[in-house]
Amino acid sequence: MNNWQTVSDFVIFSTKGITPNYVESSSILVLNQKCIRNGTINYSFAQFTDDTKQIQQSKFVQKGDILVNSTGTGTAGRCAFVSDLPENHKLTVDSHILILRCNSFFEAQCLSYSLFSFEKTLMSFMTGSSGQSELDKVVLMNLKTKIPKDEETQQKIASVLSALDSKIELNNRINAEFEAMAKTMYDYWFVQFDFPDKNGKPYKTSGGKMFWNEELKREIPEGWEVNKIEHILRTSLGGTPSTTVKEYWDLGKICWLNSGEIANFPIIDSELKITDAAIKNSATNLLPKGSVMLSITRHLRPSILGVDACANQSVVGIYEKGDIKSYFLYPYLKNEIPRLMAMRSGAQQPHINKEVVDESLILTPPLKSGILKQYNNHVGCYYDLIINNAFQNQKLTELRDWLLPMLLNGQIMVN
Repeated sequence: MNNWQTVSDFVIFSTKGITPNYVESSSILVLNQKCIRNGTINYSFAQFTDDTKQIQQSKFVQKGDILVNSTGTGTAGRCAFVSDLPENHKLTVDSHILILRCNSFFEAQCLSYSLFSFEKTLMSFMTGSSGQSELDKVVLMNLKTKIPKDEETQQKIASVLSALDSKIELNNRINAEFEAMAKTMYDYWFVQFDFPDKNGKPYKTSGGKMFWNEELKREIPEGWEVNKIEHILRTSLGGTPSTTVKEYWDLGKICWLNSGEIANFPIIDSELKITDAAIKNSATNLLPKGSVMLSITRHLRPSILGVDACANQSVVGIYEKGDIKSYFLYPYLKNEIPRLMAMRSGAQQPHINKEVVDESLILTPPLKSGILKQYNNHVGCYYDLIINNAFQNQKLTELRDWLLPMLLNGQIMVN
């Protein structure tokens, strides 16, 4: 094995991306900061740029490149390896992303794993104001790492780590399918109102009685009820324990979420942990797993707790009650997001208040009808499998991160 080397010893070329002129569709796809998360590329946030204008060839991404977010508080330092390219499109990045290129595919893959292990450290190496923070490229290039020199060993290490990543990605795709299936059933039953009637036929399509509801401005099934959330469910606004009291944070084991972490679905962990004393002496509350969380600042998102957790004041929690479970509340809130986004106020931190959530109208079937219980029996297994897969991914990630330094240092050999 070699001695410590710097990132610059492996990088033969680096460049920032373009300043794109976005269009509806073209032959060139542009990645932005949102596309890079957890060491992978999420193409759902990518956009198209005008392909009638000349772009330097060096600005196009190649297979085997490493992409590093270079600006943004909380995003600078995120990195991803380009294991493959999209079909039918050229790929580039915007000016907030740095492209790193190495001598070989497997050398780059090993370096990307090493950089990914430094992500939190990289996020601290930023210059500029909080609003325009930028990753210090000199610091990045001088980071030290150990990577074997021979390509065969690089390939073996990369194959072990990428096999774990492939399983993680497979679980993510399975979870996306399960979520989509559960959402389809929710919409079929509670938006289109084709839940099974007493004869097992779709209610509305089979001529089930519908009545106009003035509050919702639409027809709803006979006997269904419209209530404000606060009248039938318990909600809770989070809070922040004093950061100057060490006993609230040191050796904490209870998850404490910020609004950005609600983007994780389901929620099974948090970056920061607090103690029981923090809960007793602050405005935050402990919500049981199964509760639905809603971020109410900037990007409004719902998620489901897979663990007991607390949150800050930018998050509202909704407790399950009887047959009104997360399986029903989560897709309900996803459908409500466009309306809630339109109700945000505030220029610097657009947000809604807890009162907006409390006063939101929710439509439920009569509890004695058994419709919710029947629905829960159908979709509950999907959500349970999603949470199980998320925990499995957590273990796989821990194994990958544990193996990485020992593989690079030669403490573990791959035959």
